[in-house]
Amino acid sequence: MDTLIFGGLLATLIALYRGASRTIVLGAWWAVLIAVTLLTAHHITSGLALKLSY
Repeated sequence: MDTLIFGGLLATLIALYRGASRTIVLGAWWAVLIAVTLLTAHHITSGLALKLSY
């Protein structure tokens, strides 16, 4: 999970460094934010499911 988050942030940073258009940078930023939200929600719910089953 951490690798995907850091990879997305690195891709966004590279887009900023190369001077990409604002649309591309914002699109990459939103894609990373959505991915982080979904992965965090999956991580939290899977951890809760394990604890509630005991």
